[in-house]
Amino acid sequence: HLPTMRWPIIFATALIFVCATCEDIKLTEIKYEAENAHGTSSVLVDHDRVIFREILDDSEPGHLIFTVFAPTDGYFPTTFRYSAGVLVSELFVRVNGHPCMSWVLSSRSSGWFDHTEDLHLRQGLNTIILQNRNNTVISLDYITIMGTIQQASRGATLPYFEIEAEAASTNAAIIGPDRTYMTLPSEASGRKAVQLTAQGHYVEFTLSSSANAMVVRLSIPDTSNGQGNNGYLGVYVNGQYYMNLTVTSHFSWAYGAYPFTKNPGDGSPHHFYDETRSLFRASLPAGTKVRLEGMSPFSYTIDLADFYTVPAPYAQPSNFLPVTQFGADPSGTKDSTSAIQAAISAAQSQGKGVWIPSGTFLVSQRFTLNNVVVRGAGPWYSIVKATVNHGVGFFGNWAPNPSKNVELYDFAIFGDTNVRDDGAVDSGSGGALDGNSIVQNMWIEHTKCGMWLDGPFQGLHVVGTTIRNTYADGINLHLGISNVVVEQCMLRNLGDDGLAMWSQTQPDVNNVFRFNTIQVPVLANTIAIYGGTNNAATDNLLVDSVCEGGGLQASNRFGSVPLSGTTVLARNTVIRCGAPNRYNTDKNGAMWFWAGDAPMSGIVNVTDIDILDSSYSASTFWGSQISNMYFSRMNINTAPYAFSVRGVTGQIYVENTIATNLTSKGVCSCNPAGFAIKAGPGNSGWDTQECSSC
Repeated sequence: HLPTMRWPIIFATALIFVCATCEDIKLTEIKYEAENAHGTSSVLVDHDRVIFREILDDSEPGHLIFTVFAPTDGYFPTTFRYSAGVLVSELFVRVNGHPCMSWVLSSRSSGWFDHTEDLHLRQGLNTIILQNRNNTVISLDYITIMGTIQQASRGATLPYFEIEAEAASTNAAIIGPDRTYMTLPSEASGRKAVQLTAQGHYVEFTLSSSANAMVVRLSIPDTSNGQGNNGYLGVYVNGQYYMNLTVTSHFSWAYGAYPFTKNPGDGSPHHFYDETRSLFRASLPAGTKVRLEGMSPFSYTIDLADFYTVPAPYAQPSNFLPVTQFGADPSGTKDSTSAIQAAISAAQSQGKGVWIPSGTFLVSQRFTLNNVVVRGAGPWYSIVKATVNHGVGFFGNWAPNPSKNVELYDFAIFGDTNVRDDGAVDSGSGGALDGNSIVQNMWIEHTKCGMWLDGPFQGLHVVGTTIRNTYADGINLHLGISNVVVEQCMLRNLGDDGLAMWSQTQPDVNNVFRFNTIQVPVLANTIAIYGGTNNAATDNLLVDSVCEGGGLQASNRFGSVPLSGTTVLARNTVIRCGAPNRYNTDKNGAMWFWAGDAPMSGIVNVTDIDILDSSYSASTFWGSQISNMYFSRMNINTAPYAFSVRGVTGQIYVENTIATNLTSKGVCSCNPAGFAIKAGPGNSGWDTQECSSC
């Protein structure tokens, strides 16, 4: 057994993540089932086990990726339950991409066996990657680890606790709640904020646990030319001046019609908020009071603050080439584009990795990667920052020749994008990342998209990544992408869908969005699945959609290949979602199903969904025809309607769905004969109906 440890345990409770410091935690053993891990290439899920199939000479060896959380850096006893058959096999293990160990599995005639090793995990999120490189078959049932911690049941397990400004101490005015589009409260988390409008106004946060870093989400006014103001927030700790935070509205405020401009004269202002972050000089203990005061002659609208425990910088691994060796400037003074490209080229030719040390590195173009690992000292320390408005990021090749074995770890990408240009390639990462590629513990901000990926390709794993303050999608899987998992990511203030699968002309197949937290997409949905086959969105926390979108959308739209197979929406919590449209009186529900381009006849299973405080109906149905859609174990608390139907025929089946605090009726439909809601057992609270402009 490992010694007892001190660790801030994070619980997901609606929108606020409460951090409770535990003096002594009784360590337990956690089982991680292999079938719940992400298997790529030659890895096959077979009921309650995973099989590493025989590897042919021309195929890629598959990976099996587990995501686990550790309370601290250290060694953790890990037991692998396996069956190897009659041939001698060898299993390779990497932790967070680092080669860790391999062991020979002795030939055995039959049965399941245990093998235990101590794996070195770092504090917080870790990936454990298993690979069979021999021409043999290995079956894995599960792994168990002593001393890791349980992840949040829904949403990402986050390394910070969040305090809403309206829940803090203040002598200024609280604005909201208000969901009226193009108002400051409508884009605030929880639809409330605190507005500092005079000298001496403050908002003061009391730390519930220790923290050594802070992110503040806020809005300050734009300038008359749309280029943005710059200002300062004074930070006071326990009543004493501590530091200034530089803030700007350069990356916020959009105007006019889609895809929007930076001209205030075009009217229709929105996209009001941005964020600033800073490391403290030292860790502040629980109970510390952190006060923010505006220090410039305009108002500061404070939405929230996130307080982090950031680990120390990671050390450069062996066999990695530092970009500074090639002339990159960590001071953020000189352009480092050529130096970083030279490091990438050298690493690719020498079979080494690229190391981005602590510092800020200015760049002015994209980097294209293939068969290379790029690492940093951590996303709070290693920062790649754009000096041009569009066109930076770390990309794969374009299909049909996708890059393989691209791995990005532990650094931040800050763009310079402050207006949406749909003709520009502008993402933190993109292209086609095939063949066991992984993106882990990255921070992407101020780009058009966080990650816009174009297929066809398969097998990418995106985990533990923060994407904020974009002008379009957070992550979009576009055009024939398969077997991709996006998990444990945090996305906020997106300019379009938070997470999307878009099967334009070619279906996305067998992709999963799971255990993600998505807050405040200012346009469109938190999660959307546009066509495709056998895709899923499960175990996510989805909060505060603002305009033209809901919490979850499954639809045949935008020229997508129609939904087929079984689409799964399961165990998601959807809070304050549903939104108005910009150009008409249509209202989108917290869940939104639209048979736009073609009838929806593929199976859609919607199970164990909590819909809380919906802005409009809990679920809306639009389009031509919808069938083969099944709802079970839905909890709806506070909405105008449970279901609303507009201009669509077909039927759905609903069971064990309970609605409370409906402000109108159970169902809004003017065509009950054309669209039937077949009620099974266990329903309550939504058995009334009316025809209205819902």
